[in-house]
Amino acid sequence: MRKIVYHGVKDLRLEESGELPVCEEGGLLIKVEAFAICGSDIKAYNVGNPKIVPPRTVGHEFVGFVEESKAPGFARGDRVTMATTIGCGVCYYCQKGKPNLCPDAKAMGFYYDGGMAEYTAVPALAVRNGNVVKVPADIPAVVAAVTEPMSCVMNGLSRIPAAGLEYAVVIGLGALGLFHSIALRNLGVKNIVCCDFPGAKFDLARGMGFTTLTPDELKAQYRDLSDGLGFELAVITAPAQIVQEEAPGYVRKGGYVSFFASLPVTHEKLTMSSRQLHYNELVYFGTSDSTHVHVEKALALLSAQRDLVQRIVTVLPMEQYMEGYQGVMDMRYAKVVLTP
Repeated sequence: MRKIVYHGVKDLRLEESGELPVCEEGGLLIKVEAFAICGSDIKAYNVGNPKIVPPRTVGHEFVGFVEESKAPGFARGDRVTMATTIGCGVCYYCQKGKPNLCPDAKAMGFYYDGGMAEYTAVPALAVRNGNVVKVPADIPAVVAAVTEPMSCVMNGLSRIPAAGLEYAVVIGLGALGLFHSIALRNLGVKNIVCCDFPGAKFDLARGMGFTTLTPDELKAQYRDLSDGLGFELAVITAPAQIVQEEAPGYVRKGGYVSFFASLPVTHEKLTMSSRQLHYNELVYFGTSDSTHVHVEKALALLSAQRDLVQRIVTVLPMEQYMEGYQGVMDMRYAKVVLTP
């Protein structure tokens, strides 16, 4: 089989193996239909990741069919995807239904070989913990491949009464910003503003019917676009310090600020106004990964909004993986899905 293997910074190789991954007792062997490139994959390629010990088959966003099952509840031919952060199953957070916060969590493509391959093995722990979710046959593979990032969006929006909101701003129009915009529209939010600098993704958001503004335009117009009060929700998917510091200023009293994007370890500190937070009764929150519950919600959303999602995705054959990586880095592509 073919697989994309991380050997270190700037060293990613398409390799062939004469053997398939081993399906352990209680686990699954998956024949991959499609897999997507995540921002964390690109970050690991550029600067490394201490959680990845090379050589490692990368990729945690994938969909495929069960080729071999040694687990109850799954049979050959079942179509599946995953919540790819696998908790220990026994700690406080896992017992509370939040395995994404497990301090000993291990992820596909990081601790385990991932889904950027023609076949991948799902460990028994993931099956036992409920991380594996069956995928409806009517969702195209290139759409189902982005279930994991969409599930992270669903995790974030589940933290607030999103379905009752009227005004929201999404700052940063990478794939996750665009996915947030689609999810908010699907929840019935009528007034959604998308903010970023001009470019391909800016044009894509506008072509999908969203109000699109540059950062300077947002500063000048945000009250006019939010009933004079500011937005009820600001979602920050841009990993930029100044953007994250300014975003609460666009939110009305009693509103919510989602710090969806994290900042680099050496630049993670923010300067905030305690008075703004206190007197405006704002709610700040973060989001990390997802659970199988969010995966199920993401699949329902992807089924309903498949046409919009497909407009975001650029599909390339597996052998063009470096074009996919480079295209995202150059901001020519919002999201790349590769097919074996």
